[in-house]
Amino acid sequence: MATRTWIGRAAFGLVLAVTCGPAWGAGLAKLVAPLDGRTARVAESSLGDLVADGARAAVNAELALVQANLLRPELIPIGELSQEGIEQALSYPDERVVLVELSGEKIRAALERSLSVLPQPSTAFLQVSGLAVTFRSANPAGGRVDSVKVGNEPLAPRKVYRVALPISLAKGALGYFRIFDSVPPKQTGPSLSAAVADYARAARQINITPGQRLRDLSQPAR
Repeated sequence: MATRTWIGRAAFGLVLAVTCGPAWGAGLAKLVAPLDGRTARVAESSLGDLVADGARAAVNAELALVQANLLRPELIPIGELSQEGIEQALSYPDERVVLVELSGEKIRAALERSLSVLPQPSTAFLQVSGLAVTFRSANPAGGRVDSVKVGNEPLAPRKVYRVALPISLAKGALGYFRIFDSVPPKQTGPSLSAAVADYARAARQINITPGQRLRDLSQPAR
């Protein structure tokens, strides 16, 4: 009888844990505007902005760079953003975020690499956080970046910045090895999906309108 009672209590505890635990589809934050990753390989996107913001916050960086191949061409509608939604919007949700130190010169070089094949889509196109970049896609590759600001200050070529990167980018994926070679991580953070989930949970409400971080001066103003 004692054995049956213990089993009954254990089973009840298991049911209670499953019932009361966090649901996989539970909302982390309210989306006031959709998250759109469909343009992430050619332009700033709201999904890219969120992912870059999450990566930056996860390792307390000054700025973040996230390559477009980590984002799926998903449209997440207005409503509740869930952990499941974040996982589905990322190509490699388990990829780690790392913190590196990069000079302003290297950051500008990375942005030139990002913009080099426009107007063609590129998996190497970078979504950014903490930066405001103006560029001219009509210029020859290698000379497209017009201005870069970190906060209210111009990017300083010799200054060293704390930058959040997905670990594959830090290792030089997609041709970035020419820029990030021999730059060891200072810190390894959470997975990209966990970073975004934590950021969304803390924000509680997300309303991103892209267009302020990456602006093409060769295109007519909208």
